[in-house]
Amino acid sequence: MAYIYAICGDSGSGKTTLVGKVLAAAKTRRWTCRGIYCPAVFEAGSKTGIEVCLIPGMQKKALARLAQPGDENVVGKWCMNQENIAWANKYLLDMQSADLWIVDEIGPYETEQGLGWADILPLLPDLPARKVLVTFRTSLLPWFLEHYPTISVVHLGESNPEATLMDALFSTNQE
Repeated sequence: MAYIYAICGDSGSGKTTLVGKVLAAAKTRRWTCRGIYCPAVFEAGSKTGIEVCLIPGMQKKALARLAQPGDENVVGKWCMNQENIAWANKYLLDMQSADLWIVDEIGPYETEQGLGWADILPLLPDLPARKVLVTFRTSLLPWFLEHYPTISVVHLGESNPEATLMDALFSTNQE
């Protein structure tokens, strides 16, 4: 059973940025990584979209863009690209072994609507990995604690969350 770790924080708090740092640290340690990474797309300083990147190759496609009147598949202010979600899900569900699995970000789309990356949620404890890292918003913390009681959560509002997470993920005494 894989250890499950989480980065928990509000929108815009740096969850995905920290995942990028984890990926860089894993690479320097020669860890294999697998999963998805979803960085924001900015135009003229404003967030206009979200990409989904497959780890490790970082092939990317548009996950979401700002919704327009008449759009379907709207969640909050985002129009979700169902074709690209299916593309990333197919990759996620081809459960290849890695040292570290990452699923960035799990939200109400998954936990409440059963869409997006929902199919991977029941598989998290059994992913073929030493460790699993997920990201989610603070409002979903009760859901994650209920479904994964042994999850180790790093809150972005706490003191030095980056060091705490890096130590938890890469310390040798947990292997």
